[in-house]
Amino acid sequence: MKTETFKKFLAMLPLLAALLPACCGDIKISTAEYSNTGGTRYAVNAQDLEEVLDKVRDDIGQNSYEAIKSASVAILLPDGSMVSTVSNPENDPYPVASDMKFSIGSTTKTFVAACIYSLADQGKLALTDTLQKLLYDTGVLDETHRENIDPNIRVLDLLTHTSGIDDFLGDLYYYTLGQELYDLEEGGTFEPWTPLKTLSFVSSPDFDFDFLDFLNNEFNYSNTNYILLGLIIEEVTGGKVYPLIKKTLLDPQDLASTFMVGVEPYWGLTSLPGTSALGFEKSIDLDTWQLIWVKSSTLLDVDAVGLYSSTWTSGNMVSTAAEMAAWAKYYYEFQKDHGNTDESALNSMLMTSSYFKDRKYGTGIVFLRHESSAELWGHTGTIVGFSTLVFYMPSKQVGIAILLNSHRAARWDVLNGVVNYINENM
Repeated sequence: MKTETFKKFLAMLPLLAALLPACCGDIKISTAEYSNTGGTRYAVNAQDLEEVLDKVRDDIGQNSYEAIKSASVAILLPDGSMVSTVSNPENDPYPVASDMKFSIGSTTKTFVAACIYSLADQGKLALTDTLQKLLYDTGVLDETHRENIDPNIRVLDLLTHTSGIDDFLGDLYYYTLGQELYDLEEGGTFEPWTPLKTLSFVSSPDFDFDFLDFLNNEFNYSNTNYILLGLIIEEVTGGKVYPLIKKTLLDPQDLASTFMVGVEPYWGLTSLPGTSALGFEKSIDLDTWQLIWVKSSTLLDVDAVGLYSSTWTSGNMVSTAAEMAAWAKYYYEFQKDHGNTDESALNSMLMTSSYFKDRKYGTGIVFLRHESSAELWGHTGTIVGFSTLVFYMPSKQVGIAILLNSHRAARWDVLNGVVNYINENM
């Protein structure tokens, strides 16, 4: 193995370990980018919002794996106006702009869930349909999958992460991505991953699925559930997922800067139209043993085809903050119309931040209760180089999108700062 490649591999080890669960003294940027579209009667404004973001970054500091690099944030107000801003460290050589696309990770699941419900509305599937009916009987899955993927699991169990299926994001998966990068640098060829290749990294289930009493099945977040939902979408429609999501969700909602990566026609990040933000990781400089910012493209290949084709319908989409803030409102109303915003029917999730008292999961939607008692509905996402929070706040009727270009950033601190700012100014 070449020295530089070996160094790259070693530097990636702490990054991969962090992915398994899902310069000091920076000051405000000197060239801010503000946008208040359509006018607003609210006190919320882009300049003050930027100051909130800058303060959170300064409070966290840069000598931490949770350090915040840049942020693109948008707030959709009740009157339809959009407040957008970015926050960059001073003299950052790679500043972000509001029109830049960020990878949104598991927020992709909101589009997949909406697509599943739309197909159910059309009678093309039922939430009670099983994997036996949809994937085994149709030949998409075969006998080799039965040991790890119970055929009695229903569409609903996949949506709510109560299937018990193992998450493909494990040690072997990340080792394989690293090996493919090494082979590519050594002159080898590379093929995008298929969903079935992704499923080959699924091991024994986390619990035995109880198909006689579904209430006995525990919540256990697994990205594999949404890979299977992607296969179901393609099986019942006879087409590819991305064109369907584009036709039924992206185009009608004017989400022209929201795309899937790792699929036709956008196999890699550099094939996307427009400008995309660069992702970063805090990593160890092997010469100085200090924490430094490293472009995620140096840990993966610049297009990251392997990462995005393998995560597919569990986390391969990109978008802008403004489009995600608008989507947050639409998605909340969509889920509410389908009867999915009853907090008592949700499953509890681990919450590591003292700013939020509750965190629960429903049918592709996350519920949060802030310490102010404000409720938020939406989803979060992380992927190499990026972290995302997309939520709707019903009490204020605002959509919130926080896109960060560092995946282990202290995202709950950022969301807390934005929620407090909204509460104080609306």
